[in-house]
Amino acid sequence: MKRTRIAGCLVSAAAAVGTLLVAASPANAYTTYTDDECSSSTRCFAIFFNSRQKIGIFSSACFITNRTENSHLGYDYLTSSGMQQVRYMFNEGYGFSSLPNGSVCRGTDPGSGWSVKNNAAGASNGDTRSHRVYYNSNLMGTSQTIESGANDNLVAALKNNNASSKRL
Repeated sequence: MKRTRIAGCLVSAAAAVGTLLVAASPANAYTTYTDDECSSSTRCFAIFFNSRQKIGIFSSACFITNRTENSHLGYDYLTSSGMQQVRYMFNEGYGFSSLPNGSVCRGTDPGSGWSVKNNAAGASNGDTRSHRVYYNSNLMGTSQTIESGANDNLVAALKNNNASSKRL
């Protein structure tokens, strides 16, 4: 009889905790995914899922930007409908084809749909300004600068350990 009462109390406690967790979740939160944070009026910086090929170009799923990204995960913001989450993913970089030396974004390649954070192998900089990739979010930790016009694999400390990038 004692075991039944203890088990019943545990089930009731677990149900109460579950109810609290559900109630604490924002009712109107929603998530969108993007592979393109680059305006069409400028040249862009592409972060690639795969390493550079032996012929010196990238050809894989990518994420493109032309601004500082404090987190390669993405960002959140509040709307009148609730919290909006924007998550960065690798894909084909819609509408962008101006990368150095013939590098190309391919959304059908491995890595398409994966999170950009901690999954990059290299970068191609078609922007007129250099970009720096960082190990930690908020532009901190080990970093590597990708100069304008360069196609570079990330150094070992940053390969699959990228968390933010800065447009210099």
